[in-house]
Amino acid sequence: MAIPIDSSVMDRVGAADPDRVRAARLADPDVRDRLFALYAFHAELAKVPELVTEPMMGRIRYQWWRDCLGEIYGSGPVRAHEVSTPLAEMVVQTGLSRFYLDRLIDGRERDLDPRPFETMDAATAYADATSGALAAAAATICGGEGGVAAGRAWGLCGLARSYRYYKDGMLKELPFDTILAASEEAYREARTVKPGAALPALAYVSLVPGFLKRMRGQGFDPAGQVPDYAPFLKQVRMLKAVGSGRL
Repeated sequence: MAIPIDSSVMDRVGAADPDRVRAARLADPDVRDRLFALYAFHAELAKVPELVTEPMMGRIRYQWWRDCLGEIYGSGPVRAHEVSTPLAEMVVQTGLSRFYLDRLIDGRERDLDPRPFETMDAATAYADATSGALAAAAATICGGEGGVAAGRAWGLCGLARSYRYYKDGMLKELPFDTILAASEEAYREARTVKPGAALPALAYVSLVPGFLKRMRGQGFDPAGQVPDYAPFLKQVRMLKAVGSGRL
C-alpha cells in the first residue's frame, strides 16, 4: 500500500541522503515507500545538530521524537507532521519494532556531544547505533538480513569520508588510516551475510570499496578533501550488486 510523502520532504531526503534514496528506488514500489518514510525520519534526526546552538535544545527535539514514537506505538492519536504521519503508516504496515527507531534517536543524540571518540570501538558503537540501526530497520522492512553489518561498514566509511569535518571534533583521537582499516574489515564482514530480499535497500553499501579506493589514492588529503564518486558510477555499482545478489 502506497504511503504518501510530501514532495518537499522527499526533496530534502534526496539532498541529504542521496545514496540510500538511490538504492531504495531499486526496491518494489510498496517497499520503496516504506523505506522513504524511514529515511525521512532519519533525516529529521540527523539534521538536529545543524539547527540548534545549544545541546539542550537538541535534546528537546530528540525528546519530541521519542514522544512521537510513544504515540505511534501506543493507542492514542499521533501528532500530525509531514514526517511522523508517513512514519506511523509505515509502522502499521510493517510492524517494525520500536527498538530500531529508539536506537536511531539515541545514536543521533551522540552528535550533540563534543567529546571525541576515545577508541575505535567507541566509533564502531556509534556507527552501529546510527547507520547500523538504520540499515537493520531497512532490512527488516524488506524481509531480508544483514542490516547491522552492512550499516556498520557504511557508517565507518562515512566517518572516514567526513574526516575533514570531524578531525578536530569526534574523530580527533582516531588516525585516519585506523578508520579506513576498520571500514575495510567491516565491509568484508558485511559481505559474508546474504541480504536476500534486503539487497535493494542495502545496495548503497556496495559503494564502500569505491570510496575506500579513492581515499587510499595517491595525493588524497583527508584533512582537506572528501572523496568524489560520480552519481552515474554509483548507480552502475548498485545495479551490479543487485544483479549479483552480493554487496
